[in-house]
Amino acid sequence: MTNPECDLKGHGPCSGPICRRGMSLNHMCDGHIRLQSYWTEHNPGKKLNDWLDELQNMERENAIKKAPQRGKYWVEVSF
Repeated sequence: MTNPECDLKGHGPCSGPICRRGMSLNHMCDGHIRLQSYWTEHNPGKKLNDWLDELQNMERENAIKKAPQRGKYWVEVSF
């Protein structure tokens, strides 16, 4: 079995541990989980992937700083 990768790979650099939501097959890195939470709270009316594509490094860092910690339903995947 291969190691799981972030489902949003290709939308900015992945960062942090890879996590799985509940028993689903969805995997995301900690950075993308937090960015998704931030986007959901501050929905600018764009699709998440479009917003991630447009983020510059500095904007990404600022968004992660303001984003909430990942929820307890995201569990780290150990290899």
